[in-house]
Amino acid sequence: MSPPNASAGAELHPSNESTVEFLLGFARVAHRAGYPTSDLEDLLGSLAAELGLEAAQISATPTLVELSFGSLPHQRSYTLRVRPTAVDLDAIGRLEDLARDTIDGRLTIAAALARLKEIEARPLNRRWYVELAAYALAGAAVAPVLGGSWREIAAGGVVGLLVGVVAGLARRAARAEPMVAPLAALVASFSAAAIVRLGLNASPDTVTLAALITFLPGMSLTIGVRELATEHLQSGVANTASALVQLLGLVFGVGVGRSLATHWFGIVQHTVSRPGFTGAHLVAAIAAGLAFTVTLRAPLKAAPTMCAATLLAVTASAVGRSLFGPEAGTFVAALSIGIVGALLATLLRRPPLVFIVPGVLMLVPGSTGFNSLLHLLTGQTVSGIDAGFNAFVTAMAISYGLLVATVILPPRVIR
Repeated sequence: MSPPNASAGAELHPSNESTVEFLLGFARVAHRAGYPTSDLEDLLGSLAAELGLEAAQISATPTLVELSFGSLPHQRSYTLRVRPTAVDLDAIGRLEDLARDTIDGRLTIAAALARLKEIEARPLNRRWYVELAAYALAGAAVAPVLGGSWREIAAGGVVGLLVGVVAGLARRAARAEPMVAPLAALVASFSAAAIVRLGLNASPDTVTLAALITFLPGMSLTIGVRELATEHLQSGVANTASALVQLLGLVFGVGVGRSLATHWFGIVQHTVSRPGFTGAHLVAAIAAGLAFTVTLRAPLKAAPTMCAATLLAVTASAVGRSLFGPEAGTFVAALSIGIVGALLATLLRRPPLVFIVPGVLMLVPGSTGFNSLLHLLTGQTVSGIDAGFNAFVTAMAISYGLLVATVILPPRVIR
């Protein structure tokens, strides 16, 4: 946290000092938990208004949070230097509970500060073997959704396990964290080709993409496009650029892995047939929901909700595509996720992101952009540009589906 930037002569009333301290700490912890920046602005604004801070102005971006309080002649401003992080649904749920209890008057500011420090000091941690199992399950579960057969499911589980090992080792060192995605992509691409070379007649591209599903920045891209559409330009550009950089890192890793595999094993090619929607997709969606419960750091009690989200995403996407076509089908699926997520959040008093994030991941908007960059990397310029355009159309369809859900639902539900 940088030192506060206060206008000359501006003094806070002593009763407000702890309130400001609470809001600054809440902003820092909430941003670290992976709140979308526009949602973070709304939540901090609501807290400031309910706690009696005058003329609060909040501006949040992926790298900076600015808070100002007081009338313009006596305004006091604070700046927090932050950085984008992965989503932590357990922390988001605990922060939502804290905000609700504070607004309803069930906690004093001192008690709220103590609880905030506890949330920050005691994050949800799981055993290493549980996380490895989740990566393997995610790779196996997404393979049939991408059109794979039992061969891609088996290979996706093995490669997903290897990706989990790389992710776990790399994240132990803060300096290596920016290299997690490229390293995971390199291992996924190389090991997928090696498995095919060993005799399993699977599609290396499908296996690679399935194993990397937890690294695809589909949610970041969707949030960025949504913020651009709602004129949150600074955070929208930052989120979109962050998603593109992560895609480029994945493509770099896959390119290096392919180069090594081609040099050692020769060209490995296999095209996968894409059967229609079957019962296997439903089973795969439930399994993916269980895997996302771990990879998105959600509490175990959220597993049924997250499985319901992935199941709805796969089903609504299949029905929508068959009735309305690809883009409109994606819009219908996102609209369904937004509506059901908001309703469940109201009924269960849980944050809607617990339902929305895994649902959006199953729509796999990032995979289209990932494939477009792979086409460009391999010299397929026309198909790469076409796939890249489709990626942004898909992201727009998801963003507008979620936005329309907030418009058609009653304001009480949205609040």
